[in-house]
Amino acid sequence: MKVTIKDVAREANVSIATVSRVINGKDRVKKETRLKIEKAIKKLNFRPDQAARTMIMKETKTIGLMIPVLTNEYWAGLSEVIQDTLGEKGYTLIIGSDNMNPDKQEALFNVFQERKVDGIIVGSVLSDKTVKHVDDLKQEGTPIVSLYPFYSNVNCVTGDHVQGAMDAVQHLLQLGHRKIAYIGAASTSDYREMGYRNALMMSSIKMDESIIIKTNDMVRKFSHYGYESINKLIESKGEFTAVFCANDLMAIGAIKALKEAGIKVPEDVAVVGFDDISMAGLYQPSLTTVQQPIKEMGKATVDMLLELILHKDEPIAKKVTFPMKLIVRESCGAKKFMPSDNKQLSL
Repeated sequence: MKVTIKDVAREANVSIATVSRVINGKDRVKKETRLKIEKAIKKLNFRPDQAARTMIMKETKTIGLMIPVLTNEYWAGLSEVIQDTLGEKGYTLIIGSDNMNPDKQEALFNVFQERKVDGIIVGSVLSDKTVKHVDDLKQEGTPIVSLYPFYSNVNCVTGDHVQGAMDAVQHLLQLGHRKIAYIGAASTSDYREMGYRNALMMSSIKMDESIIIKTNDMVRKFSHYGYESINKLIESKGEFTAVFCANDLMAIGAIKALKEAGIKVPEDVAVVGFDDISMAGLYQPSLTTVQQPIKEMGKATVDMLLELILHKDEPIAKKVTFPMKLIVRESCGAKKFMPSDNKQLSL
């Protein structure tokens, strides 16, 4: 037989209303009374009915999180931080990946609405078809935090992708490289490509579009795409002595393709990635990359969203940007002497 709130009230010899206040954390209840109720709850193994709680409190204690992919270690790590931080606050997380597919994005937004989530975290780059959902949800009063600074009227927690990419490319320039290829994709942020371009322009390096490869296809794995992109660069006889990849998996795929082609890393070509996944430090050669402060970003995202839930009428959207950190390892050849004449390698 299911234990009800009436049973708890009877056991603790208090009113149902007093039990309800303790369960929902509302109003002040004397410590002695609260302890008596908590003892009764534990003794009877009472579990509040979530549906009833939702109707009364107008909240579900659930948050929706939309990310591009679950298989990418960066997104898996960030999702775990968000989930753990929300769990400490008494919230449950509903996670969905969309593979940059507008139909999947629309379906996830519908699921979040059907589940009546208290707030939504958007980690994906939304399509023109689905971006309207953000405005619709905001008008309905649903708090939203984005992990990309694409939406001017939405609160945002992000890393400084431009600065991170610039630091990576400037490091390669300091090592003497002048022909630096770029491999990127839609979900790795246009801001990283912007940082790549900015670094070259600031050093008066002429942009070579023939060694810039990017795709909107997110069906394939990033490592495969990095592998294929290097093969394309080699087949097209493009000249490059370094490669900046928009994430670590692409960089790992790129290194594999270079090795198979008989091109040594970093002796012949330097490679730099982005994100600093756990494999980056274990790969051979260990990968120079840009590190994102995942723990700090995840916790800041939760704090911002819960603040919005408490103050839904916040008039101005806030943005928090975290700096990136360049992690120098073997793949860039930083310890290798670079010739002063910056001679080109012809591949």
